[in-house]
Amino acid sequence: MRRLLFFASFLTIFTSFLFAQEEEPWHCDTDEIYLKLLEENPDILKEREKLRLFVDNYIANSPKEPEVYIIPVVFHIVHYYGVENISYEQIQDAIDFMNWDFNHLRSDTANIVDEFKNIAADCDIEFRLARKDHYGNCTIGVTRTVSETTFGGGEDAKEAAPTWPHEMYLNVWVVNNLSGGAAGWSYYPGTAPYGRDGVILLHDYVGYTGTSSYTRGSTLTHEVGHYLNLGHPWGHTNDPEVSSNCEIDDGIEDTPNTIGHTTCALSAVTCGSLDNTQNFMEYSYCTKMFTWGQADEMRAVLNSDVSGRNNLHSEANLLATGTSDDYIPETCPPVADFMGSKRIGCQGFTVEYNDLTYGTDEIDSRSWVFEGGNPTASNSEFPVVTYDTKGAYDVTLTSYNSVSNDQKISQEYIRAYDKSDGYTLPYTESFETSTFPKITGNDNNDFYLESRGEENWEQTSYGYDGDGLRIMNKRNDIGTLNRLYLPNIRITEFDKPILVSFKSAYGISGEGSGDRLKFFLSTSCGDSLRIIHFISGSTLISTTTSAYGTYVPMSSHWKTHSFLIDPSKLDGENLRLIVEAEAGGGNTLYIDEF
Repeated sequence: MRRLLFFASFLTIFTSFLFAQEEEPWHCDTDEIYLKLLEENPDILKEREKLRLFVDNYIANSPKEPEVYIIPVVFHIVHYYGVENISYEQIQDAIDFMNWDFNHLRSDTANIVDEFKNIAADCDIEFRLARKDHYGNCTIGVTRTVSETTFGGGEDAKEAAPTWPHEMYLNVWVVNNLSGGAAGWSYYPGTAPYGRDGVILLHDYVGYTGTSSYTRGSTLTHEVGHYLNLGHPWGHTNDPEVSSNCEIDDGIEDTPNTIGHTTCALSAVTCGSLDNTQNFMEYSYCTKMFTWGQADEMRAVLNSDVSGRNNLHSEANLLATGTSDDYIPETCPPVADFMGSKRIGCQGFTVEYNDLTYGTDEIDSRSWVFEGGNPTASNSEFPVVTYDTKGAYDVTLTSYNSVSNDQKISQEYIRAYDKSDGYTLPYTESFETSTFPKITGNDNNDFYLESRGEENWEQTSYGYDGDGLRIMNKRNDIGTLNRLYLPNIRITEFDKPILVSFKSAYGISGEGSGDRLKFFLSTSCGDSLRIIHFISGSTLISTTTSAYGTYVPMSSHWKTHSFLIDPSKLDGENLRLIVEAEAGGGNTLYIDEF
């Protein structure tokens, strides 16, 4: 029913709303975001009004046409070599699932509630992965970008992996983390800031295989519904199950008014008529259908020039993106990439490698070279390599297909240590070496940095007494982890606790900080970590000065911390201490004088 014209600009779909009965609903700041967008760009309202007038006129006056609208799609996978780097197969499954949903081809449509079977629509909208990029180059419709923004919880990932022209492609970004419990979100036509138009999703809500599941398979369908101007059945809020929702709705004639649902309440009558709980735009976990009214809305939007939606399915664009019916896809050249299960350990440790070559759907063969490894070479997709001799070693992967080959060389990717080659206790460290993280004269027992974020541990002249280390966490996304591996220590006595003492200086940022400093212990040269201590809150903060610039500590700001390592945790002659900084919105953190 058309009872309220809605203009919400930024729709967020939540994990707990979608598919988890046992979770409490989460709420979002949709209206606040929309008001902020209006404040920044009042023309948004004009675009929304223009679209509403066009859609109403198109639905009222245009004949129904059987033409299938084809939409080119590109997925931008923003990852840090974790589970979020989903496979091409999972992406293709997501496209398949969305096509089933939009074209009434699901295997479970017989389970649609009888009262709604006659209005369950075939929208005649098909999604295809692009086979040409906006420069005319070969693509498989998937980009992969290594960036810590995958953990950031917001839209920074869209800057790391820039949008392809929104009038040519439906852009879908896939990340590891989103804020507030969100599974994903989208923008309505005419509302997206520059470079943001499209959908962003958690990796485990993409498709129904791989890291996702069948019950989450329609999440992308829901978000693309927003992208094509559909609201929630109860209207323009992200707050279902509120009685006042009966007074508003989504502006679609054949979707009954409802308060909205977070569970599969198939017999619910909340606003005087049976609720369409199985609608893809609901927050229930049992969605199976669009209505004909929703189909008309989306197809009308695809004929409007607002946000260039009408160009997506044009014949010229289908030719330009390689998605037309008569286009024969080319074989794209490979881009070699890989990861290892470990990068450091005592000599004799084993690494499992994974060929992550991308950019193509055809890989004919591969060739590995493992400097210092056993074996030294392999053609396997998942080789297993042992490093028996101490040293720092390169790894090389060359990937081949019928059109090209590509090579990736990672220098000093592996570090194998001699566990008997460490320093002895007592050991002190003031980070004065001029070659940090190398230690002059002891290349096989130096510092090791595991970087994730814009800023990592770095040497500074603002230490407690001379040089020290700092990490400027204010430039890192919340939750970013950066590790500093101290040199190996050789243990000769196993019946006494080991005292660890150090100094730190840390200024809070704004009203407070969630930064944490964690300590891990390894008895295998940096492999197999166990947490043994952590510091946060008032224990970590050494000054109550709010520091919005780059914080530089005064001598009075330095605090001394200490803890004991229980000898029962020492199961070998090797000990390696790892210091991890977790960004929590704070300022610069300094450490010194271990």
